[in-house]
Amino acid sequence: MELIVKVAVICIVVALTALLLQRDTPELGLLLTLATVVVVMLFALSFYEDVAELMDTLLAESGLSGTLFIPILKIIAISLVTKLGGDVCKDSGQSALADTVDIAGTFCALLAAEPLFREALSLLTGLG
Repeated sequence: MELIVKVAVICIVVALTALLLQRDTPELGLLLTLATVVVVMLFALSFYEDVAELMDTLLAESGLSGTLFIPILKIIAISLVTKLGGDVCKDSGQSALADTVDIAGTFCALLAAEPLFREALSLLTGLG
């Protein structure tokens, strides 16, 4: 809880500062935003080990095969990167690039879901 409050406050302050900079030098506002995104993401990645340990525990307790669980985690990661990349492009006024990031993310998510599709197909063909 404490982490998200700190991140939100930092992001709000940077957003307001970027708005002020945008009048005179929009490039600096975008660079400030990008730098903040990188710093906050690096900070968030410091919790990766804790999250990975939690996911390993959930996988072990669920009894699911890693073949089914890992693609879900990959899809979540792809969606987060896609959202972040698309939003940064939109903030810089590049909506075509944002749409391209969204489309590429969709294709990547579909590819990551291939094991799930194969398993579903196997189950369906086994029923018939």
